[in-house]
This record gives sequence, C-alpha cells and structure tokens, in this order.
Amino acid sequence: MPKREKKNQVLQRQGSEIQLVVFKLGGEEYGVEIGQVREIIRRRVITPMPSQPKYVEGVINVRGTIIPVVNLRKRFELQGDESTSPHTIIVESGDGLMGMLVDSVSEVIRIPGNQIHPPPTVTTGIDTEYLRGICRLEERLLIYLDVEKVVRASPAGRTSQRDSSQQIVEVSMIPAN
Repeated sequence: MPKREKKNQVLQRQGSEIQLVVFKLGGEEYGVEIGQVREIIRRRVITPMPSQPKYVEGVINVRGTIIPVVNLRKRFELQGDESTSPHTIIVESGDGLMGMLVDSVSEVIRIPGNQIHPPPTVTTGIDTEYLRGICRLEERLLIYLDVEKVVRASPAGRTSQRDSSQQIVEVSMIPAN
C-alpha cells in the first residue's frame, strides 16, 4: 500500500475529532495532539549543552526534571526572525519528555477528522516525515505534526533527573502525574 494511502487511513481511524495545541513558527500555524502535551511554559533560562546540533538549545530544569529543549524553527530550518517571547511546549513521547521551543502558542482547537488531509508529497521547509497531515480550517491551514517522529529524530529525545548524589541519571520516561 502506498505511503500516502496508509497515512490517510490512519487519519480516518482517529475518530471524528481531535484536539490540537496550536502554535506559530515563522508565521505558519502548527498543531500537536493535546494528549502529548504535558505543559506549556514561557521562556526559561536554557543551559547550553556542548557538542549538540545547533537546533538543540540545551536543557531546562522543570521542578527537578532536566528536559532537553529543541528549537523547532532551527530544527525545520525555517527562515526569519526568532520570537522575542517564545514558549516551550513540553511534550511526552515513548522516549521521555522534550521541550519544543516555538514562537508563540495561540489556542487549543477541536478539528473534525474530515478536515485532516495527508501532507502533500512535495513540501518545502519541513520534511513530510514529521507531518501527520494538513488541517483545513475555513480560511487557514494548520500543519499537524507527529510528535513521536520529531522527538525520535532529535538527539535530545531523552530526559534526565538528578538523584540524591547529584549525578545525572538517564531515564527513558518520566511518568505523567
């Protein structure tokens, strides 16, 4: 079965409606499933990590959990000025927690399944591997990202916590409360 047909079938099986957290990057709107979002925080001090790709901003400490932060604008090689008040969306995946640095977060919306279309085979800017689909909403289009693939493709897709001896211990997943 062709890849495009398979993605379309997956989208149709998701049910009649999904909820997405909508954010902006370079003037375009993107969305991730609300079930994968642990929290949204305003810009915090990010501690740089040596020898990382340029899209890995570093790590942040969120209530004792060390979370890697990936700048999605740099990850997707988008042009333009960076936001002066970015947000970090903390997402959960099978590999753990990761922060996605975005220009702004605008809303949570419900999207009917029939408004989600497979990504075009030729897309500029973002590799279609990271896309679950394109959502058509009246006068606008929303790029629906696959968090699992964005996290898996990033070398920062792991989370660390400090134990009582203050050594960094790598964990594969921090359970959500």
